[in-house]
Amino acid sequence: MKKIIMLISMLLVSLNSQATLLSVELNQDSYQVGDVLTADFIISDIEEDGLGFKKLLASFDFTLSWDNSIIDYVSNSFGNKLNVGVAGSDQSVFDIMTDSMSLSEISYAWWDELLPVQDGLSQFVLASVNFNVTSIGTDTLNLTNVIFGDEFGASFADVSSNNAYFTVNSAGPVDVPEPMTVVLMLIALTVLARKRII
Repeated sequence: MKKIIMLISMLLVSLNSQATLLSVELNQDSYQVGDVLTADFIISDIEEDGLGFKKLLASFDFTLSWDNSIIDYVSNSFGNKLNVGVAGSDQSVFDIMTDSMSLSEISYAWWDELLPVQDGLSQFVLASVNFNVTSIGTDTLNLTNVIFGDEFGASFADVSSNNAYFTVNSAGPVDVPEPMTVVLMLIALTVLARKRII
């Protein structure tokens, strides 16, 4: 009987557990050369503790890579869910290369400062990165080495990530130049004026 109860409880625990997800959300589906590509890095499906409450995120670290022949790194910013309380957080961007970088943030806030900011949220933005689109092609923003830590310094047990795919198309719709439009309107007005005179 004890074995059956243990198996049932293990099954229930495994059904309740889910991987905390880091995903990339892009500001557009497709791009043109010269556009700005903004990638938001969003945490969701946040892991629960042993009592069934969502853990509070106090630190994260991940590596982002891309094809530098299609996009160039411009800038980054961090979200506002870890940089709270008196002590705030340490936000770092390191190992910046032409095709990869690592982003990291460690909150120095106590759990009672993190709780009001993160409680009840199913997802939130950790960081954003801006790129200039430089050439035509298809690329992927790849996430690796993803680590999340809770308010007690323990790593999240199960973490997964989604990469983002995008396409850079050639030219968009061609605009009619303004001087030509004015000339066409003048011709039409001249024709109308001649018809009225006759």
